[in-house]
Amino acid sequence: MGNDHSKKKEHSEAEKSHVESPENPQLDAYFSRISDGKDAVSAEKLISLFDTDLAESLLKYFAGSKTEKFISREQFQAKFTPLYGTSMDIYVKILQPVHHFVKVCSDAAGASAIKGDEEFISNLVKNMTNGKIGEEATQEIIRWRRDNCEKFTLAAQNRVVSAVTGTKIPNPDYSSDILTPLQMWYVQSCLPNFYFPAKPMETPGAGHWTPLYTSLQHGISTNRFETLVFDYRGPTVTVFRLKDERVVVLASDQEWRHSGTRFGGPLTSFFEIHPTLKRIDEANSIYCNLKLRTMAYDFDEVLDIEVWGCAGQGTLAEQQKLKNWQKQQTEKHKKVPLPGNWDDNPDKTLLEMAGFQFSNERAAMEMEAKKREEEQSQSEKSQSEK
Repeated sequence: MGNDHSKKKEHSEAEKSHVESPENPQLDAYFSRISDGKDAVSAEKLISLFDTDLAESLLKYFAGSKTEKFISREQFQAKFTPLYGTSMDIYVKILQPVHHFVKVCSDAAGASAIKGDEEFISNLVKNMTNGKIGEEATQEIIRWRRDNCEKFTLAAQNRVVSAVTGTKIPNPDYSSDILTPLQMWYVQSCLPNFYFPAKPMETPGAGHWTPLYTSLQHGISTNRFETLVFDYRGPTVTVFRLKDERVVVLASDQEWRHSGTRFGGPLTSFFEIHPTLKRIDEANSIYCNLKLRTMAYDFDEVLDIEVWGCAGQGTLAEQQKLKNWQKQQTEKHKKVPLPGNWDDNPDKTLLEMAGFQFSNERAAMEMEAKKREEEQSQSEKSQSEK
């Protein structure tokens, strides 16, 4: 009997030790961080770490109801790992219904809706749910995110993981003269990491874009567009507001250039943001004919435009070097007189037949040079006579 009692006591102590010791030391450390070393995290603490909407969803996920007052250590250890995983489906599931899902994700990204976003949100919800409700809507949203906007839930996950682990969140940048922060965040969430060059020690997808051209500053000018955008040898995102009130976005994985044929690689995407919301991914879908006016693309219907460079500061520096070199070459060629009389030069005739137009600058330069030669010859003659 004594031995049985001793064995029962040992077994009881073992069970007690097993319950009290953390199943995962790392998860225990994470929990202690957000609970300030206590055995539970209060609802008030969660709200201070996140915000009311996200905090309530986390309470419901961990404790079973958004009206619960605490999350226990055991509940956290049992359910946190999926929130830290590579699958984002868990966030789609715990942040329902759909309008709540959109609000929590955009708020977490620092891209909260503003006045005027109502129509965009309505179109976004329709695209996400495809007319379904309840659990069917949740499954539709999961499919939509995987196929169209993989990063939509990334900011929400970053908020949760950052608070628990202490990791830093990349500073967002949704600057635009045309799109609202919510719309720009949506576009960025849809694009692959190719459009977000990571700096050393930075999370992929966190790189800020470089403004190359904006009609607000530069006006609607094909010359300025060519000067500021062409020769930027990296991906770009161009936003258009058209005269028919449509707002569209073109993400090109190839540099802008004059071309009589279509260009654009496999990561080229077209978005319509207003009045409808749609996305088309298609290679070889871009025309640019700023000189070849018979082609399909034109600025005539553009009301506003902005272009963002998406390849980092190094590419911008290389573009500037190339522009400087081109300018030097232009200046160099201006200083070199063509042989013979330019007006009688057969090259001029051929170029004019091809559509080039020439001013009288060359003729004026030649007349000025001839006048200087005559004056110099006359001066030398006068000196010799003396």
